[in-house]
Amino acid sequence: MTTDKTIRVVMEGGIDVYMAAADGTLAELMVSDEGVVTTLREYDEFFRGRLFAEGQSEAIPLVLFMNAYQLFLAAVRMALSGHSAAVFPLLRTALESAAYGGLIIRKPELSEVWTGRHRGEAEKKACRKAFNFDKAIAVVKERAPDIHALAVWGYEGAIDYGAHPNIMGVFAHVSMDANRADGMVAVSHTSLYGAGHIETIRGIIACLDFGLAIIGIIALSPTEVSETVVEGLQALNDAKNKAVQPYERPE
Repeated sequence: MTTDKTIRVVMEGGIDVYMAAADGTLAELMVSDEGVVTTLREYDEFFRGRLFAEGQSEAIPLVLFMNAYQLFLAAVRMALSGHSAAVFPLLRTALESAAYGGLIIRKPELSEVWTGRHRGEAEKKACRKAFNFDKAIAVVKERAPDIHALAVWGYEGAIDYGAHPNIMGVFAHVSMDANRADGMVAVSHTSLYGAGHIETIRGIIACLDFGLAIIGIIALSPTEVSETVVEGLQALNDAKNKAVQPYERPE
């Protein structure tokens, strides 16, 4: 008796089908009245109208903050397209970019270390030593312990959900069917989910969690933090909690 162990791969659609499906989910969610989508717009307004409206005194931190914002937007686009697995690598990098910008604000001499990373092996080692995520967000712990905890949780948790190709992040999107009439086992790997699917909602809520941490890191980086900024952060946190409440599991 022989066993056929051949793995047959069937790739449905293609780039055009993928883009059309992603754009369809995005369009559906953008015109919906979902609270999570409305809150993402509030985040965006805070980024543009509060964090960047007054400008920054240092160019390098500002560029890092803008990079964090743009990567956040890219993650939101992925989440709204239903490709939840692609959200977490973007969010983790956005979080790092915000943290490193804040670190340079507090230690301006690190600007040269960061910009000189590719000059040689010694410079690369110096940059790796200077830019550590935990060190970079230490000041946030003093000013806003809850945002600090959220940032740490997100930074580490993102690895499990797809920022690194580990079993949890990959196989969360795998399903198996061993009851086929042909005796074979069908293994499916899903990339895109519909507008109302829990995986799509999970990706959007991740953007809300990470977005609050990113905004908080940027807002709390200056030496002096205004009371209006603190109040604004609290308002965003309240909006986030209200938006995600319908999706929380009962205790």
